[in-house]
Amino acid sequence: MFWRVSAAALLSLACEPVECGAGSTAPVSCLHLPAGTDPAPPADPAGVALQLESTSGSTGAIADESPAIDPAGGPVVREPEAGRDADETADDTADDTAEGDDTAADKHEAWIVHEVVPEESIAQLALRYRVDPGKIRGWNGLGRGARVRPGQRLRLLTRRTPPPRERVRYTVREGDTWTSIAREHGADPGAVRAYNIKRTGRRLYPGLELDVWRDPLLAGAATADKPPSGPAAEIRPGGFSVGRPSDGRLVNGVQIPESADYDRRYPGSAWGTSFAVRHLVDTLHRWREQSGYAGLLRLGAMSRQRGRPIGGHRSHQSGRDLDIRLPLREGLADEMEPTPRRADWVAVYALVRAFADSGAVTQIFLDYRLQSRLYKVAKAAGADRQTLRRLIQFPRGSGARRGLLRHSPGHDIHLHVRFACADYESECAGR
Repeated sequence: MFWRVSAAALLSLACEPVECGAGSTAPVSCLHLPAGTDPAPPADPAGVALQLESTSGSTGAIADESPAIDPAGGPVVREPEAGRDADETADDTADDTAEGDDTAADKHEAWIVHEVVPEESIAQLALRYRVDPGKIRGWNGLGRGARVRPGQRLRLLTRRTPPPRERVRYTVREGDTWTSIAREHGADPGAVRAYNIKRTGRRLYPGLELDVWRDPLLAGAATADKPPSGPAAEIRPGGFSVGRPSDGRLVNGVQIPESADYDRRYPGSAWGTSFAVRHLVDTLHRWREQSGYAGLLRLGAMSRQRGRPIGGHRSHQSGRDLDIRLPLREGLADEMEPTPRRADWVAVYALVRAFADSGAVTQIFLDYRLQSRLYKVAKAAGADRQTLRRLIQFPRGSGARRGLLRHSPGHDIHLHVRFACADYESECAGR
C-alpha cells in the first residue's frame, strides 16, 4: 500500500516521550519517516509531494529511476606520501561495494530522506550511507561550505540504510564518565559532551539527566556483547572506527594489552577497535601455540587512542591497521633488523595463515619482492593452488588486486595487517 504524503505532513511525525528512571535510557523522539518505492522523486525535494510507502522505517525511502551512482564516497583523500603506503591507500579508497564490504549484498539503490541529528555532518552521512559527500550537497542544493543543521531533511540515493541515531534520556549514575556513557550508547564522548555541556556544565553527578544520540547498531552490539574466552576476554566492547584507515578516527579505542605472546614497541600507539584488538590478541595466541615459534614478536604502531594521523604513516588513523615486525630466525639477537635472509619465513607463513583463518583481516601488505619467499615456503608446506592464490598476490604482479597479501612499497621488514570493519560499525569504511 502506498500513500502520497506531502512534505508538510512528514514534519508532523514524532514519537511519544517515555519517563526515565535512574541510570536508565529511554527514547525521547524518533526520526522515522515512511518508506517509499517506485516513482521518480521530484527535482525539488522540499517543495512537492513525495509518493511514500505506508510502512515506517528508520529513514524515508523513495525509489527512483535515476541511474546508479558510484557509492565509494567518503571524505576526500589526499595523495599518499611518496614511497609510503601508496598501494595500501589505493586499496583503502577502493569501491566499498567490493568483496568483503557490507554493502555488497544490497542489490538496489533507493531514495531516502534522512533527518539530521545534532553533531552530524555531511562527511559522517557520506560514510554512513556510502555515498559521495559532493553528491549529498548536489541532491540537496548545498554549497561546498554549507553545513547541515539538526532537523534538516536530506535526500540521498543509497544502497545502504542503517538505522538513524535516536535520542535517549540518560540519568547519570555513580562512577559514570562522559566516555563510559558514550561507550554504552555507541556514541562519541566529544559529541555527547558538546550536546549537553551548555545545559549541564562539565561536572557529572548522580541524578543528572543527559540527552544522548544513540547509534542503535553500536549500542546494540555493546549491550549484547559476550566477552570471548581466552586472552581476549579482558578487552572491553565499545571501541569503533569512523572513516577510512587513511582518513578516519578511532572512538572509545581499546589498548592492546601486555602479553607474553608479543612485545608492544609503542604502547602509546597501540590502540584499536574492540573488534580488531580482540581478534589480534586471539590470533597471536593461537599462532604461538600452533607454530611453536619461541622468538620475540614485536608489534609496531596501530593507532593513537583517538586515531587521526600518526607520524610516518599515511594510514593507521582509525584503529584497524597494525605493523608487525617479521619474526627472526632462531638464534638471532632481538635487536637485529629482520632482513629477508634473517626472517623466519616459516613463522611468517604461519602468521599469515593464522590471520587468514581468523576471518577478521581484509589485507596484509608486504613488499612484492619478498612474497616469492613466502610463496616457496607455502608450497613446501603443502599449500594447494587454490590456497596460494587466495593468500598470496605473487606471482600475478605487484599491481594485481588478488590475494590477502598485497604489495606496498616500504613494507620489507614488517607486515602491515588491516582488520575489517565489524558489521555493527555503521560509519567504518574502506578495505
